[in-house]
Amino acid sequence: MSYKIIVIEDDPIFTFLLEKGLKATGITGDITLFTNGLTAINFLKEDYNNDNNYVVFLDLNMPVMNGWKFMEHFEVLANPSNCMVFVLTSSGNKLDIDNLMASPLVTDFVIKPINDIVFKKIKNAIQSKFGE
Repeated sequence: MSYKIIVIEDDPIFTFLLEKGLKATGITGDITLFTNGLTAINFLKEDYNNDNNYVVFLDLNMPVMNGWKFMEHFEVLANPSNCMVFVLTSSGNKLDIDNLMASPLVTDFVIKPINDIVFKKIKNAIQSKFGE
């Protein structure tokens, strides 16, 4: 089954490395990049439908609209049956992790930087949910 990959990340170097890691791990899909949550949620308000599957990589700390605000809007729009969110952050704050993991849309909380083991874990989660 196919899926759209949405990357919401303001660090161009991390975005580049994320794209390379996804491709190297065999995680395929149309990748759309955003540098803040506002442009991403505006895109998804137009693009989102229940016939597509979405894999979202979401940074928490961004300008304009951060990951927390994005999730507030996305939870109203999206359906957990066809969406999965991987939250990206350099913080290992337990309260942040617990709050975000309570959302049925959030699949995992990923601490930067991402290594090969984490990419394989992400791939397994995507395959488990959407098939491959």
